[in-house]
Amino acid sequence: MGCYRALCILILFVIFNLFGSLHALEKITGTQFIADDENGSLVSSDGNFKLGFFSPVKSQARYVGIWFNKISEQTVVWVANRETPIRNSSGIFKIGGDGNLAVFCCNQSSPLWSTNVSVPAQTSAAKLLDSGNLVLVAKETIIWQSFDYPTDTILSGMKFGWNRKTGLNHILTSWKSIDDPTPGKFSSGFDPHSIPQFFLYKNSVPYWRSGPWNGRILNGLPDIGSRKDYFTYQIDFINVTFVSNDNEIYVKFSPKKVDVFSIIVLDSIGFLKRRIWHESQRWVKVQVILQDVCDEYMRCGANTICSEETFAHCACLPGFESFDTLYPQDWYLKCQETRKEACGKGDGEGFVRLNGVKFPDARNSTLYSNISLEECERECLKSCNCTGYANVYVDERGRGCIVWYGELRDMRRYKSGQDFFLRVDAVELAVDAQKNAKVHVLATKSTLVFIIVPLVETLLAALCFYYLWRRNAKRKKGKEKQQQQRRQRLVLDSARSLSNLHKDSPSSSGESGNTELTLFELSTVIAATDQFSSANKLGLGGFGPVYKGQLPNGQHIAVKILSTNSRQGIQEFKNEFGLLHFRR
Repeated sequence: MGCYRALCILILFVIFNLFGSLHALEKITGTQFIADDENGSLVSSDGNFKLGFFSPVKSQARYVGIWFNKISEQTVVWVANRETPIRNSSGIFKIGGDGNLAVFCCNQSSPLWSTNVSVPAQTSAAKLLDSGNLVLVAKETIIWQSFDYPTDTILSGMKFGWNRKTGLNHILTSWKSIDDPTPGKFSSGFDPHSIPQFFLYKNSVPYWRSGPWNGRILNGLPDIGSRKDYFTYQIDFINVTFVSNDNEIYVKFSPKKVDVFSIIVLDSIGFLKRRIWHESQRWVKVQVILQDVCDEYMRCGANTICSEETFAHCACLPGFESFDTLYPQDWYLKCQETRKEACGKGDGEGFVRLNGVKFPDARNSTLYSNISLEECERECLKSCNCTGYANVYVDERGRGCIVWYGELRDMRRYKSGQDFFLRVDAVELAVDAQKNAKVHVLATKSTLVFIIVPLVETLLAALCFYYLWRRNAKRKKGKEKQQQQRRQRLVLDSARSLSNLHKDSPSSSGESGNTELTLFELSTVIAATDQFSSANKLGLGGFGPVYKGQLPNGQHIAVKILSTNSRQGIQEFKNEFGLLHFRR
């Protein structure tokens, strides 16, 4: 019965997979296509991704898209006809007459969406790769791929950047809302017209900006590498690669584990987020761009610097001052130069170093890739409009610099920021030198404090230790003195007791007795009992303590001391002697 049941389950499983395979294609060709009314689909060979028609939540519109196939929550990562949805289930996704992939509807000859590339000999086919990349292939050459035209999501292995040769610039564009794939008002990508910088845009206006490419990282982002044009760094579950050379600039990430799904999404409210599919069957947000007020582009205005660690956040740069009211609602400052010469900053001008900053917007800058920092300073002084410069490379030994001209926009403080050299006049240079002198004095005082405080603490600890040691030594000495006094009292008691015993003995009183007592010198008894030490004490009777001892000849003895406070015990004491004598 059990074998029969197992066989039935196996047959049903095979039938189910065969039925599913009727609708899931391996590739799209001139004769194989996906029809919405047949629930057709295209699945990657590893089964991780699926392409087909879908409707967002709370929507009846139909779109062609790609989503994860093995997770419970449908997560669409690419949409073809996001601007031309289909209002019924008559959609078809196929290779058109010109060899392009296209979305058709309602028996129309013109496509709603097309790859729109030149296809040789009309021998093309489309396939969904294991990376989630939909490719159009002709004569074994990829002539179009969805990775070059992302929607709102960056997938693992996708190059996201700018091809300097072809001019292709990958741009993320948010959905209009969580249930509408129509392009929203937020977008992001690299600026192709300047030194590499990554921008977030709101209605095509800069909304957030990374620092310029400094030869190793994007300034203003965490330090993530060491090589000048290529590096890899690890954050939690992913490896991130950044490439910048003469041909292209792009970022690419991949999970450390093949079974980890991770994506970067520009959501409909303008946040760029990195998400990881958690074992609890949900997406977990692990990284977000736009985390504080200073992340917003030009938060404080031109020629200002924003700091999250100060209450007002905004301040004019050295050599500038605000000439208008500070607007509390947006903290926007209007800063102008305190002193402006016909050219430059006048006699005695120079540069002040601003530590730990995100570089200004580099769209009004020039890159000098093979000059030293000193040469860069001289280059800046040649132009009346030059306002500052900085190293290209994080490693100060590297050659190359960036020189800024005109207004300095979108600067902020960062713990991992770099040094920026701001051009100022002689007055501001003197003020900065005075500040540095005070800082040096404070640093020296701080250093002295760091040195003196541990020494004082060590000295106090030593004094406390010495005090405790002396106190314990005195207590020990006091105890020894008390023991010595106790022993002396015992000796005196012994002497008095022997004296009383002698007075009351038969020889002194005239009484006759049959005891033959051996008499010992007191010094002998004291030596035998180690001065009546506590270690030799056997017990305490009703009339005095008893000690053990050893004579010089090796004989063991017991010594009982009769207390002087108990005169009535003398007779009992003599009786004990007599008893011991007869028992020998």
